[in-house]
Amino acid sequence: MSNPIAGILAASLLLAGTADEREKDGQFDLEPGSLARLEEAVSARGNPDRGREIFLDTRDAQCSSCHRLQGVGAHVGPGLDAVLEKMTIREIAEALLAPSRKLTEGYETYTAARTDGKIISGLKIRETGGGLLLRDGLGKDTLIPRSEIARIEKSPVSLMPARLISRLSREDFVNLVSFLKSPAAQRKLRGRLGAAWLTGPFSRAINKSEPLEKDPDPAKVALSRAGKLLQWKLTSARSDGLFRLTGPAAPPKSSSYLLGWLKSDKEREAVLWIDHSAGVRILVNSKTVYKASVGSRKHRLPIRLQPGWNTILTRVANSTGGSTFGVRLDPSAGLRLSAYRQE
Repeated sequence: MSNPIAGILAASLLLAGTADEREKDGQFDLEPGSLARLEEAVSARGNPDRGREIFLDTRDAQCSSCHRLQGVGAHVGPGLDAVLEKMTIREIAEALLAPSRKLTEGYETYTAARTDGKIISGLKIRETGGGLLLRDGLGKDTLIPRSEIARIEKSPVSLMPARLISRLSREDFVNLVSFLKSPAAQRKLRGRLGAAWLTGPFSRAINKSEPLEKDPDPAKVALSRAGKLLQWKLTSARSDGLFRLTGPAAPPKSSSYLLGWLKSDKEREAVLWIDHSAGVRILVNSKTVYKASVGSRKHRLPIRLQPGWNTILTRVANSTGGSTFGVRLDPSAGLRLSAYRQE
């Protein structure tokens, strides 16, 4: 019987080297003694709240960049809600450290060789007489017309990037596993936006519109009123659900945009709960629905949704640097916020 989440979590691939070498480097492995020490560490000192932060981190572990849990994350790898509670710590460790050992049915990697010699790999999302749709590890879908396909092969190797788990310290690996075994910590993800697209810097005048507000798209370069071309960058919320604006895209005395989406099955009302430490302007489907010149905590914001994907774009003032912003939904609404427009 196959491991139900083998190949899960883009944070994972079998580490190179012998078991002794990995233990010397501070990494756990699949040797019985190492797994026993992992179980002891998770029980004795595992911090599931810190593990939740690692799960959401789009830079190192990148778990939520591929996998969805409690409505947060992407649809590249298998969803995790139905399987984690059934798995032992040892089974989770195997899925993290050796994802290619037992691949989940329906999540195998396919490689398509095109007639022009180009090779494209990814998960097979759909195959019809007209062509093949593959999704890569970054969540990008590529449709290859049938006439351009020379051959298609199933790969025995997981789509996971190599050695990402080695970026985690021994303690953070313990914390990640602790989170994956903690339903209570996982429930804290419900309704929140755990990752978003960030671009900037722009002027501090947040009430003035920028060209990108008409059609914000991370796949496109963002154009400012001043004529600057700016890239979008995926960024993670902290464990408290707040995004902190720092770095080249969010220097002091500027403003920046955060972008996410909200999926609705019909036209309906919804309520966002927002926290912001500085002035913000929020646009839903390119229309301003909220603006404030100062910070606010747990502000209730009713919005109107259209069927399908709704754009949630927020311009955040960052006058002194380090401004924070967070948004969440009432989990009972059955809706989800996401940094990815994927079914």
